[in-house]
Amino acid sequence: MARHAPGAGDDDVTPGHELFAPRASDTGDDPAADHAPDGTEPRLVAWSHRGAAGTAGAAAASSADPASATDDDQDDGPAPRSGRRRLAIIGGVVAATALVSVVVSAVLFTSDSAPLAAGAPTESARPTTVARTSTPTPSATPSPTPTASATPSPRAATPPPQDAAVPAPFITPVAAGTVVAEGDLASPKGSIHLHYRVVAGGDDTYATELTNATSSLPVPVGVAFYQVAPSVGDGVTYGGDGGVELGASVTTPTAASGSFGSISQPSYLSTLVVHSTSTSSDVPVEISAGKVLAVAPVAWSVPPRQTNIVPVDSGAVAFASGTLEATTASGAPKRYTVAPDDLIDVVAQRFGISVSALLFMNQGLQVIDDAQHLFEGTTLVLDPDSA
Repeated sequence: MARHAPGAGDDDVTPGHELFAPRASDTGDDPAADHAPDGTEPRLVAWSHRGAAGTAGAAAASSADPASATDDDQDDGPAPRSGRRRLAIIGGVVAATALVSVVVSAVLFTSDSAPLAAGAPTESARPTTVARTSTPTPSATPSPTPTASATPSPRAATPPPQDAAVPAPFITPVAAGTVVAEGDLASPKGSIHLHYRVVAGGDDTYATELTNATSSLPVPVGVAFYQVAPSVGDGVTYGGDGGVELGASVTTPTAASGSFGSISQPSYLSTLVVHSTSTSSDVPVEISAGKVLAVAPVAWSVPPRQTNIVPVDSGAVAFASGTLEATTASGAPKRYTVAPDDLIDVVAQRFGISVSALLFMNQGLQVIDDAQHLFEGTTLVLDPDSA
């Protein structure tokens, strides 16, 4: 750029520079401030260069040696160009920011979701569909419920409708007056003696009859049948089946009787037990309440009963895959243990009997659900004589 050289007339100022470097006489400022230190007239300095360093360097060079200004200074071009470039860049940034804001606003409006731009303010977020469904709400298709086996709902088993066409199961009772068990019992110290027998009532009931019973003990005693044999000196809390009671100090042979009630097969009761029934606390511990005084095994002779239930095992199948636990002396099925997923009708088919017959031998049998699944681990009686 052309500069105002020292000694040149003021009228020779390059056009375009005069507004930025007025003469001291035009401004009215202090003349001393407008003169260079060496007394020369003030020179005009270019108002803009590409770099601050270039401007400072050019100014310093001109001050030191006004005549050293070269044509290189004129290559920088008009100073306003860099200012317009900065304004263009700033305007472009502002326009781009506005465009991005418009696009983001449109996306949020149409999707009704959280802002997509990273670092967006959290307060502008709105609940999304996922957030709303994260809380359990009633559904038209409820979640699967536990299976019947996981949450059993027991109920009484019932025969299927087709069993109405099958002959009703029956087991003929033992004839009335039939003696099915008989024996003698004596305590270890000889203080108790008795003769017993069990007699059928003809209607699936039995009675206990004692004869020649004596007891020298000062406490009353009870005589009853138990399935599990205790030992003398043990204590019992259950009175047993077919119980009979003798008084204290019975020195004269006495007869007494008791009843089993309704029991079609008493032979599972393997032991006759005599125990103290004293209610006094002022007695020796050996004859206190519940103490076992005598024990004797029982030999049963219950005659076979007439029946139309004849089970035969055809082998495990699906829904009847349990285990046959015992057989009779003739090899017929006696007891069966239910496996998982066993169905009552399939189990009955496996053994060649009706569901009604199976229920006849297992009174009060319970099942799960309408398909009548049996409870795993249940023991079923299959032998009519054991029912």
